[in-house]
Amino acid sequence: MAMKPTKKKRLTWLPQDIIELILVRLPVSNLLRCRVVCKQWDGIIRDPQFTMAHLRRARHRPLLFFQRGRASGKSFPSEAVLFDEAWSPSTRDVPVIDPDDFLCASCNGLVCLYSSNSTIKIANLATGESMHLAKPVKYAPQDQSSFYSFGFSPATNEYKIVHFLPGQKLHPAGASFSVIQVYTLGDDKWRDIRTLEVVSLYCVKQSGVVNVDGAMYWLTHDEESNWRRAVISFDLRDECLELIRLPEVDFADPAFANPFCYWITEIDSKVSVAAVQARRDSLLARKLHIWTLDNKVEKSWTQKYSIELPALSVLGPHFIYGDKIIMHSRNGGIYCHELTSQRFTIDATKLVKLLDFSPRSYENTQSYMCVKSLVRLDAYKKAGMVRTRKRKEGWKLKKWEAWEHDRSKIEELWRSGHRIQQRMHEMAHVIGAAISLNLPAPPDQQNSPHRRLNWVEQRRVTDMLESHVDSLDAPWKVLVQAADAFSSESKKMTPAADQAKQRNEEESEAGPSRPKRKRKPSSRFDSSTWTT
Repeated sequence: MAMKPTKKKRLTWLPQDIIELILVRLPVSNLLRCRVVCKQWDGIIRDPQFTMAHLRRARHRPLLFFQRGRASGKSFPSEAVLFDEAWSPSTRDVPVIDPDDFLCASCNGLVCLYSSNSTIKIANLATGESMHLAKPVKYAPQDQSSFYSFGFSPATNEYKIVHFLPGQKLHPAGASFSVIQVYTLGDDKWRDIRTLEVVSLYCVKQSGVVNVDGAMYWLTHDEESNWRRAVISFDLRDECLELIRLPEVDFADPAFANPFCYWITEIDSKVSVAAVQARRDSLLARKLHIWTLDNKVEKSWTQKYSIELPALSVLGPHFIYGDKIIMHSRNGGIYCHELTSQRFTIDATKLVKLLDFSPRSYENTQSYMCVKSLVRLDAYKKAGMVRTRKRKEGWKLKKWEAWEHDRSKIEELWRSGHRIQQRMHEMAHVIGAAISLNLPAPPDQQNSPHRRLNWVEQRRVTDMLESHVDSLDAPWKVLVQAADAFSSESKKMTPAADQAKQRNEEESEAGPSRPKRKRKPSSRFDSSTWTT
């Protein structure tokens, strides 16, 4: 009879390709834990080919980034909110994002973060891995996050940072640049690439940059087009520029003014350009036109959507995710709506509110495509441009001490409120009272001891605690009444208990009583002897 294999050997029964097919379907959080199962699994998960296979299956989700700033007399740090597949916002902050960071771009699960320090940070949102790179030696005093972007070239399997260096020459539309500085992860220096002509930096700042299929795209000023814009493509493999003109579109509409806002974005892995028109009789009502570049070689465009927005605006640079569009209102609400057809009007009754970002400003809010990936950075950390992070920066700075204190206080109040609720339930059980309290338990600190509540969750928890305090009056009255009734019942039972105790004491003083002898019943009175 064959011996049964042990549990340790059962893992090797499955072929490696079957194990890979199973693992590639798991989320990143589970894969990070699976690495410690055995050496075979660790090797599979760390393999770059497995990383790319997992990346191709991953679904892009919205990442809302809120830049630091002041609102309502209070300083707010930079923070990010990620949405899961059920469109539920994250409740914890992202550890790799510091309070003074600005998000430049997101690509393959990696983000490029800018700060006033002398470094650029590349970080993986899912794994928490990050590295700091030296900024280019030449950069203008008015340098800012919108002058940087980050992308990936599938042809060369390289990640590159692009910096638009502001120039002295002015463009008809304002600020301009004629030099693009490029850094490839793993290299030891930045490289300068000159453009054939002066390019509008104002359009880059206002409309953003997208990375699609190994090239970066942004808008520039073009007087010959009725869009007053054109698209510039920068191939990350050849590092060459190309001008792509937009289609001729008739924006003439007696009800709407000419386009005043433009976005360059990505829809279904294609470059898309959006133009916004405001209604003449109501500046809040707008129309959104979206055109998609179908063929880069032939430069052919197709109109994707024409959407009327009643008192709502889109969040850039990415605002369409699958079959949904993300918008914001001026009162601090962020909403999503299904894309029902190519031409339609947003129905206010079908809007789904995602979160409330007030008192922050919508002008400091950005929307990016994000995916959780296993892309590793350790292969690039030996480059000469990598810098060591300073000991005291980020949340350790003094200016964020008050913010950290308020956040810790909210978390402690939540834990204290839940402990009080548990004690009230225990008291109610003892005295036989029925109360209803439903304050949820705070997150387990052992699983995420260093993960803070993000500011959206802080606000929700604060409102929840205030509502919970207001709801304590009724259960407290029930407990007081039940306690009084329990006390009165105890007092009634006390005299009877004292009398029983006194009888027991008297009997014990008199000594043990003689037990009475049981009389055996006579047989003649037995029912079995009775006759009629």
